Amino acid sequence: MKKVLYCSNKSLNQKISLPAPIIKTSTIKDVYKKDYDIIVFNEEFLSKRSINRSKIKDKVCFIHFSKEDKSNLKVVSAHNFFDYFTDDDKKGAVAFKLKRAEQFLQYKSKVDELESKLSAKDKKIKTLILVDPLTGCYNWRYFLHRAQQELQRARRYNYNISYLVIDIDYFRQINEVYNTKVADFVIRKVVDIFKGELRKEDILCRWREDEFFIIVPYVSLSGNCKIAKRIKDKIADFKFHYKNLTVKIKVSIGIVSYPENTISSSRDIINSLNRCLIAAKKKGGNTIIIHSHPKLEKMFKEKKKKLNVTELKTKMEKLNILSTRDLLEVIYGFARAIEAKDFYTGRHVEDTAVIVEEIARALKIPESEIVNIKPAAVLHDLGKVGIDESILSKKGPLSEQERKMIETHPSIGAEILRGIHVLSGIIPAILYHHERYDGKGYPMCLKGEEIPLSARIVAIADVYQALVSDRPYRKAFSKKEAISIIEKEGGKQFDPNIVKVFLKVIKKIK
Repeated sequence: MKKVLYCSNKSLNQKISLPAPIIKTSTIKDVYKKDYDIIVFNEEFLSKRSINRSKIKDKVCFIHFSKEDKSNLKVVSAHNFFDYFTDDDKKGAVAFKLKRAEQFLQYKSKVDELESKLSAKDKKIKTLILVDPLTGCYNWRYFLHRAQQELQRARRYNYNISYLVIDIDYFRQINEVYNTKVADFVIRKVVDIFKGELRKEDILCRWREDEFFIIVPYVSLSGNCKIAKRIKDKIADFKFHYKNLTVKIKVSIGIVSYPENTISSSRDIINSLNRCLIAAKKKGGNTIIIHSHPKLEKMFKEKKKKLNVTELKTKMEKLNILSTRDLLEVIYGFARAIEAKDFYTGRHVEDTAVIVEEIARALKIPESEIVNIKPAAVLHDLGKVGIDESILSKKGPLSEQERKMIETHPSIGAEILRGIHVLSGIIPAILYHHERYDGKGYPMCLKGEEIPLSARIVAIADVYQALVSDRPYRKAFSKKEAISIIEKEGGKQFDPNIVKVFLKVIKKIK
């Protein structure tokens, strides 16, 4: 049984006998110590002292009366104690009450533990509901609630408040061209940049994948414009390095402010910010639009010319002819740029494109995909325009630093093309054509079928053409030697199934 703290006056000489270990005290301070869970107060001790009940709320307290009286229960209730006993009670009855007190403490401990667990789960649920798991920012639910709350407070106490929307331009391409890991990395870094430019009282929320809302209280409209410009410029200058990749992005920003703008609800705020964002995108992105700017209203009031079905069809056909012709010009224009930088690469890509097309057809790849694979073969080394010519034409072995520089050319090529929508389909082959089937390649160390099919095809054709060509540091291999090397690398550097197809195709090509 637990130790019992018995509180009585010093003058009390009465011998106390309880069916439990007793520690006697006449000091009120001992009552508040954590050492004792069960406390018995002598009625005289209690009548002359004031007890701080908040300090003994987790303890079980009794009162020891000298005799049974009708008023005993009232005194116990007044102090909100557990029970009482008297000198006339039998030892068994007192033992029962103390045992019941121990059981109560055990149940209370279990209840407290459950409440603690429930509280932790409740906190976790609230976090899941209101916090974005990737960035740790608040999410759209929190913004809807807080935007309204902060606007009402600003109106009541008459202070400035602004709301910013920040959208990453063409972010979808990062997901498509690279992968979700790269996209998530970029998002987290963007949030770090935001936090570096914001104060503790500013509220950052992730509205959706590539869009953020920020609540900025106590700052004027001009002050918020400066914040927006700092964020825009910092992101435009920042290089996002992920493994061997380097990604650059830009953002569009919209600002709505009170009292400059007529806003009275979270719906008004969101609608106004969306209008700003639409205007920013119409201007090509990488810009800041203030909702109070007079040109914004003019942009939305402009009447659009109605097109009937025939006119629309004719217009689309003309655009398709132009886009196809322009696409071909773009591809061969890039190819000429590579040839000017590296003469070997310029000749090499034409032969590579022939092999790639033959492999793709032998694999019965749909014509719609072959349309992307052929230009990818022509432009797979586009990123070499960003590599120093002295490295490209070096006759001796490359240093570690030079090798790392060469390994950046796939990501440089991908970044060059990422902003050209009509060429987005060829980027995976350009970015991943130096990945190896065994996962030891670059820039992302992808393995097996993680590597896009187009990149696996280009990889074989690229290496074969490199082997049968003279290089600054060696003479060309014979066709037979090159085929043997490719065959041995099946399952290591190359997809073994594509190697089999390549061996059949290459015999037909002179």
